[in-house]
Amino acid sequence: MFVRRIAPASALAALALVGVCTSVSFGQSRLFSRVIPESPMAPGPAAVGPDASADQPDQEEEGGIRDNSFLVEEAYNQEPGVVQHIFNFVPAWDASRGLRTRSFDFVFTQEWPVFGQRHQFSYTLPMHWLREASGADAWEGQGFGDMLLNYRLQVWDGEDRQPAFAPRFSVILPTGDTRDRLGNGEVGYQVNLPMSWEFSRWIFHANAGLTVVPGVRVGVAPEIPFEGRSLEGYNLGCSFIRKVRPYFHLMLETVALWDEELEEWGSEDHRFALLLSPGFRWAPYTEGSTQWVLGAAVPVGLSRDAPDIAAFLYMSFEHRFRKER
Repeated sequence: MFVRRIAPASALAALALVGVCTSVSFGQSRLFSRVIPESPMAPGPAAVGPDASADQPDQEEEGGIRDNSFLVEEAYNQEPGVVQHIFNFVPAWDASRGLRTRSFDFVFTQEWPVFGQRHQFSYTLPMHWLREASGADAWEGQGFGDMLLNYRLQVWDGEDRQPAFAPRFSVILPTGDTRDRLGNGEVGYQVNLPMSWEFSRWIFHANAGLTVVPGVRVGVAPEIPFEGRSLEGYNLGCSFIRKVRPYFHLMLETVALWDEELEEWGSEDHRFALLLSPGFRWAPYTEGSTQWVLGAAVPVGLSRDAPDIAAFLYMSFEHRFRKER
């Protein structure tokens, strides 16, 4: 029998969060854009008088890209007065478990600082298109997935030789159409713990996360008496970024996702997805607090439950929404 699976939120759509990674369901890929001087130890121009700061170049004009990652969340909140718009486009192809799958995920994330850089609010809107075929049977679904509301606390900012650390808590809203298996149909919760280390020419990020969605019934045949089951997912990730130029970086990211789905008869199906994703990011325009960043990657599945291959296309736009004090 041909059994439709839920849209691959735990893999590709999840990867394109992110920002918060990734995963709309069980992985996460939060993305942020900020810039700092190429060498944090480099001395800046001396200030002379109370108005000298007006003659100094903006930090973003001097630096490059800091935290526009793709599949791995980075531990930097938005600066005060600066909003970030993030667009992810993820087509993928897979042939496993007797299914031939083609999918396309579009994910939009918007990040806002809350009274400063210590607190940040963001929301993530995913859209999915999925086609599965098994023999002569085929199924196609498209529409919105489950929306995320995210809060992050900047515990450590990466100064004084400390790593940056910004734990995130997210509420997953059941906005996806359960008839097309584009959502879980229940409110879920996600916690992710991103840490970032930055050196003169290298950046390293590490993630660990947990997702819980209680009382899920999507996927179970309606004629079977079933009260719902709590589904859990775990994600680990790390990335290495090489600063080739201040505005051009090479990236290598690895993501591991453990998640659960419901079979037609109500039992749990455990899945494991491991992906390796080489890519690059490039900032073609930076002026003041405004910056455009473009990027691309090729996530390759290294496990049976991961998509065989995908393309990850990234675009972000960051600008100031209120004047600096």
